[in-house]
Amino acid sequence: MAILQNLQDENVEWKVPWMVPDEILYRCGDFDWVPLLGIWGAVRYTPLLVLRQYRSRQFRPVTQGLTQCEFSYKRDNYKKKIREMSNAWKQIHRMKRFDVGPMTTPKYCGWWSKRVNDNIPELSEEGGRSMEEYLQVVPSEIKIIKQDFKKRNSGLGKKIEQLEEEKMQLR
Repeated sequence: MAILQNLQDENVEWKVPWMVPDEILYRCGDFDWVPLLGIWGAVRYTPLLVLRQYRSRQFRPVTQGLTQCEFSYKRDNYKKKIREMSNAWKQIHRMKRFDVGPMTTPKYCGWWSKRVNDNIPELSEEGGRSMEEYLQVVPSEIKIIKQDFKKRNSGLGKKIEQLEEEKMQLR
């Protein structure tokens, strides 16, 4: 985990060498992303999030409104959404690859580290836990119930034996 967290841009090959296009499709119609229609519904694809794969300079992309694009064919007004997305594909926007200077802008680095670090627990000096403790498997609810059942069952078995002994003594 520490190896992945400490990787630098220069340690990663962000693209396949044989596929570096001169132009990048980055939006369709009025969307700031590319809507992709599938068999279950639609999702949005944001090529601007992966510009380094195109050997281009990575900057902070627009991410507002990305959830507007996702829908399933079961929802109301899905035909209207399909029409809207199909029409958006008639107005594609491309940009020339930009590969001058460093691969990322400072704004992107700040945005990315904030986005990534939201998911990583930070170690504090006082109550720090080892990685093994973080990765320790938590027993499932069914296992906990099963253990509780076994404890109760053994307790009831002992109680039955005790009552049978008392019964024998009364005779």
